[in-house]
Amino acid sequence: MTQPDSPSTLPPEPVAAPAAPDRGSSDSLALAFLAACGLLAAPLLFAARLPQGLLAIIALALLALFVARGLLTRSLLPRTAVDWPNLLLLLLLPVGLWASTDRATSWPVIYKVLAGFAIFYGLAGLAGARWMRALPWAMLAAAAGLALVVLLGTNWMTAKLSWIPDAAYALLPRLYLPWRTEGFHPNVAGAAIAWLFLPAVALALWAQDRRLQLAAAASALLLGLVLLLSQSRGAWLGVSLALLAMPVLRYRRWWVTVAALLAVALAIGLVWRFGLAQGLFFPAPTGEELAVNTLPGRLELWTRALVMLGDFGLFGIGPGQFEQVVLVLYPPFFTGLQGNFFHAHNLFLQAAIDFGIPGLIAMTALLLGVGAAIAAATRQWAAIPQSGRTPAAWAVGVFGSLTAFVVHGLVDSPQVAPPSYVLLFALFGAGMAAASQLLAEPAAGQTPEPPA
Repeated sequence: MTQPDSPSTLPPEPVAAPAAPDRGSSDSLALAFLAACGLLAAPLLFAARLPQGLLAIIALALLALFVARGLLTRSLLPRTAVDWPNLLLLLLLPVGLWASTDRATSWPVIYKVLAGFAIFYGLAGLAGARWMRALPWAMLAAAAGLALVVLLGTNWMTAKLSWIPDAAYALLPRLYLPWRTEGFHPNVAGAAIAWLFLPAVALALWAQDRRLQLAAAASALLLGLVLLLSQSRGAWLGVSLALLAMPVLRYRRWWVTVAALLAVALAIGLVWRFGLAQGLFFPAPTGEELAVNTLPGRLELWTRALVMLGDFGLFGIGPGQFEQVVLVLYPPFFTGLQGNFFHAHNLFLQAAIDFGIPGLIAMTALLLGVGAAIAAATRQWAAIPQSGRTPAAWAVGVFGSLTAFVVHGLVDSPQVAPPSYVLLFALFGAGMAAASQLLAEPAAGQTPEPPA
């Protein structure tokens, strides 16, 4: 009769492998989080027309949404390279409201920032989800729709450049929007179209999917037409330099960089030689132009902004207060500007005036962080797997949008309009999602290490 095995001789029980995370559940959560962010952010774009009580409820709902995400994922925010600039900007919102002398004007700006924050992280949370494959298609569809709305709903300024005939604008039917009866401002519209045009160009050139390339090319043609009609010279300049920056980022070859620098030098030389700068970018005011659109007008605004910054540099004057404070404390006297300049016409000066030097630091760090993350994610293009080529192309396009925004922002503040601000942060969020996914994926020809 055999003796039963002693405990020391029993074979070890098999250890169950750790359960793999439920990818479907994670993807669904990312999509639900994005949808909730979009639904709560949309009303904030109309903060000037909605009651404060409703807006406060929406803001609290946004806070609850991020808390709920933290409980489900143990992280309040999808991790990105620009979390601390975004959080610093959030912390500055009550400071800016405290510094404001007209809080009724400042509240819409506060809600605009909250909406941009929500959309940014809603899209950044898609990194690694299967919905990333649909993101370029969704963005192209949204871009085409926006281009059509802008094409039909813009209050065009036809007197800026004589070589674009007025008859081209007369052929366009007019779309009147109930919340925008005066039409879109062409400079604001031009900036938004420029930001969308560059990712479309990048996808048309470097996306992996042929069908996506064709759709992007068609979208780029439509966006380019609207951009031309906008006569937004700042947007044109930003797009021109962005179209030089994107190949440099894509190919990382010395000759591409040299060619881009030579193109910039040639353009500057031609502008200087033929005296085109004043006439093209700052022409003499006409019936449709204001003094603020001339070079003396911009210089006077910038000098007033610098003096204001010297007086209120620590906390700023509060968001949305620039015109009121300038007219009372620093009235222009060279150009005779009497109003209709709601911002400093420079994105860095505007950030500093709204929220002080900390606001300038937050904005600068945000822009540098987005650019650095995209540059790092696309550094080794040949090592990117085939599945990552489309996200890489999208990321390069967002880098172009960032470039155009910064260049245009040196002579304007295209982010002041709530829809433009949210659109910009949507592009940044989508770019960070693509960058995060590329940095997390193994290089081409490599396989990820199995879990321990």
